[in-house]
Amino acid sequence: MALREDEPKHTLQILLKLGIPSFLLAVILSTITHQLAHLGAAKLTIPSTIDIMANDGNLDTIHSGHPFASAAGPIWTFFLALVSFGFFLRYPRNLFAASMAFVNASSRVTETISVFFQLLFHNKTTMIVDESLSLALIPLKDPTISIVMMCFFSIITLYLTIIVVHDLKTVPWKWLVALVLFLILGPLENIIWDVAAPLVL
Repeated sequence: MALREDEPKHTLQILLKLGIPSFLLAVILSTITHQLAHLGAAKLTIPSTIDIMANDGNLDTIHSGHPFASAAGPIWTFFLALVSFGFFLRYPRNLFAASMAFVNASSRVTETISVFFQLLFHNKTTMIVDESLSLALIPLKDPTISIVMMCFFSIITLYLTIIVVHDLKTVPWKWLVALVLFLILGPLENIIWDVAAPLVL
């Protein structure tokens, strides 16, 4: 029985010409659609804040006290992660599919794990992020349910991120590359939204 050969790795030239643009495009699409998901949910539930939000150019108005609008972004990003992961498994050499799967799976890892550990050790969270604000959708005094939900979501997003990198056979030094991309993902998302916000709000 013949052994299955590994996928040939992409050359440095391919990674520079296609890999970097694919990653940047994935971050742009993920960031803008994440924020548009907030905006769409806000239009359904709190239309009175839309004019204020358009004036200040950010979504802080929505994130303050509107858990449904806060939850819409992570839900959409997680949906994109699952869909992109399916395409990545079908086309493992497609750098854009791999980028979309990695970006959408890993973009909420830091916030999710941070909220989980705060709930686990302090029974409350002081972080003002989508995940913590979304917990207001569960009107329970006992934080146990929230801890279990955040634990589950943290494991799923972290596991999905690791699986994407593990299955990316065509990129040399993939774990180091993934670490670098993960570290620059947050600042890059902020820069992209700062540029895109005036165009979409």
